[in-house]
Amino acid sequence: MSRKAVAPLALAALAALSTVALAAAQTKTGDVKSTDAAKHELTLVGGDTFEIGSGVKLDKIKAGDKVAITYETKAGKMVASKIRHAK
Repeated sequence: MSRKAVAPLALAALAALSTVALAAAQTKTGDVKSTDAAKHELTLVGGDTFEIGSGVKLDKIKAGDKVAITYETKAGKMVASKIRHAK
């Protein structure tokens, strides 16, 4: 394979990996401002609002709790896959 063919392939692979990295789960820690089980939402004091994934329970999370939220950004929304109390 010539060098001219390798460079475009390497760039394509890098672009594909960058897209996967953007979809990777992230974690945010903060104090809960409010929860809304009917809307499946949790809002932090700083204003970030998370859509709650189907497997996540909000029953033990209340306003004032410090939490760590594992989430992914999907269609412009932060979707929580895990919420746990933080110290």
